[in-house]
Amino acid sequence: MKSASYVRAAILAALALVLGVALKAIHDREQTLTHGQVVLLQLAPVDPRSLMQGDYMALRFAIDNELPARDGTRPSPPARYAVLALDAQDRARLTGVSDTPPAGEVVAMRIRQRDGRPTIGPNAFFFQEGTADRYEAARWGEFRVAPDGSALLTHLRDAELNRLGEQLR
Repeated sequence: MKSASYVRAAILAALALVLGVALKAIHDREQTLTHGQVVLLQLAPVDPRSLMQGDYMALRFAIDNELPARDGTRPSPPARYAVLALDAQDRARLTGVSDTPPAGEVVAMRIRQRDGRPTIGPNAFFFQEGTADRYEAARWGEFRVAPDGSALLTHLRDAELNRLGEQLR
C-alpha cells in the first residue's frame, strides 16, 4: 500500500510541476504583450494557402538578410541577439549583433536558426479563413519585445503603419 501512495504522490507532484511551468510560460507571454517594447520590422510577405492549416501568410523579414549567417568555419555559435535602433515610429533598423543582451536604451531581439539560416521572427501569420484580403497590404510586422529579447508578433501593418485585420468600431 505504501508504494501506491508514493506513486500517487509522484504523479500529483509531476502534474503540479507541469501545470506550474505552463502557467509561468503563459504569465511571461502576457507580461510581454502588456509591457513589451513595440518594434516594427519590415517584411516581405508571401501569400500561400495550406489545406491542413487554413489561411496564412508566409513571412520573411528584411532584417534577416542583414544577420550574419553561420559559415561553417567559425567554431563558436552565431550571435544570439539582434541589436536594433528604433525611429520615432518604432521602425527597427539593425545596428549590430551580440552574444548577450546589451544593456542600455537599445532593443535586442533573440535570433533563431530556421533551416540553417538566422531569423528574427516567425515564418507565418495565421488568420481566419476568408479574410486574406485584409492582410494583402502587409508591409510591417508589429512585435512586443521583452527585456530578455523574447518577442511576440502581435499585428501586421500596412505601408502607412496602420494595423491590418482590426474591425473599425
